[in-house]
Amino acid sequence: MSSRKRSKSARENASHKVAEFFGSASPFPISLAVRAGDFVITATLGAHRFKPEDVTYDKNGIVVDDGSGRGNDSIEDQTRGTMRNIDTALRSAGCCLEDVVDMLVWLRDPRDFAAFNRIYGEYFTANKPTRTVLRADFMFNCRIEMKATAFKPR
Repeated sequence: MSSRKRSKSARENASHKVAEFFGSASPFPISLAVRAGDFVITATLGAHRFKPEDVTYDKNGIVVDDGSGRGNDSIEDQTRGTMRNIDTALRSAGCCLEDVVDMLVWLRDPRDFAAFNRIYGEYFTANKPTRTVLRADFMFNCRIEMKATAFKPR
């Protein structure tokens, strides 16, 4: 076999490695981050954690309280907490916020956008990833959740 064929085969094998899974968010059956080749994708994260059995709902199925005691934190505090959790998840997979190329953000209240955007900008001063911001109703009492995709060649 020629060295050219061996090199191609080695590249093909390297590109077919299995994804690696990092961290967990008990009691949820999820990983906090997954490395797939040169990309790292985080779970959708917020500023705090809760237990599903502690969530209470009104008669229409709307979350009244998630039992965390953090639902009334300001959008600024929840944005900072969410960014810390995103950074922790990324670091578990060998990268950091500077490696983020895309962010997906959900806000409960569109009126929080200006305050969220101001805090978010503190974290991305040099490299500014693409970003999508959507309005959403959450399964627990929070104002924001985010999901990051990072690019960090091995």
